[in-house]
Amino acid sequence: MTHFYQCGSCRASIFWARSATTGRPMPIDRDPVVGGNIEIIDDIAHVREPDLFAVAGTRYIAHFATCPNAKQHRRGKR
Repeated sequence: MTHFYQCGSCRASIFWARSATTGRPMPIDRDPVVGGNIEIIDDIAHVREPDLFAVAGTRYIAHFATCPNAKQHRRGKR
């Protein structure tokens, strides 16, 4: 079951999923979009090529791409 949260800076509705690449949690916009590049499989976020022909409601966008305050949340390179 997915729990929804609010972004701490823009108050948008988001959920968290673990990145398949890094294993770290990443914020995802709550609502799926046509052309999204994130596919959620068993609560794991898999980054894919944007698919304009994917079935509506199956792809998402990372909240970093849509948050107007994303820069204030970015961490430095480790």
